[in-house]
Amino acid sequence: MKTPQAFHDFTLQFHQDLDLVYPDWASDAPTDRHKIYQSFRQRYGDQAVRDLNAFTERLLSDGQTDLESFWFRESRSDWVISNDGIRRLLKDFQTWASSL
Repeated sequence: MKTPQAFHDFTLQFHQDLDLVYPDWASDAPTDRHKIYQSFRQRYGDQAVRDLNAFTERLLSDGQTDLESFWFRESRSDWVISNDGIRRLLKDFQTWASSL
């Protein structure tokens, strides 16, 4: 499956915004993560949000995908995130995107 540009843009911005701008991004409350998503939307537009959401849906629907390896190989972020952490992040993004 070809990784869309929106995924690369999102992971780059996600990495840049993490601890410096949104130190509580990993908390149970999604407030800071949603600020990251909104920042992504403002910078790259609604189409990028739709593209990333559609890609996330395909990615998460395949239970065999090793998300950790995929993230390490395809993302522009140099953070290593666990399989469960990536799944949680992408599902959270989907929930946010579906509320638009």
